[in-house]
Amino acid sequence: MNILAESDNYMIVNEYEIVMLIIKASQKKIVIGDFYGDPDIGIISEDETVCAMAGCGVILYFIKEPFTEWEYHKSNSQWIEWGREVGKEIWVDNIRFINTKTIEILTENKEKIILNI
Repeated sequence: MNILAESDNYMIVNEYEIVMLIIKASQKKIVIGDFYGDPDIGIISEDETVCAMAGCGVILYFIKEPFTEWEYHKSNSQWIEWGREVGKEIWVDNIRFINTKTIEILTENKEKIILNI
């Protein structure tokens, strides 16, 4: 397993193309994403309410009960996807939280995009 990000209470890890959130206290693993070509980056907000992972697009996952596992082609209030639509994929070089409600995305073309959560 590859550690993408870690905070006091959580870790974001990936194995092959699957991304998991690990709740440290219980060691519970929750699938929070799947990336073509593996994810490159993972981050956790300072207040531990949301995490993001990126590679081929971005998945934002809200760290809260009921911890619904991510699934392809499903919409859910637990996560938001960006830049992952088939045929319109956007490759991401970097992501960072500006604050807990805003994320900055740097694409492979060096374009900066601001996403309000």
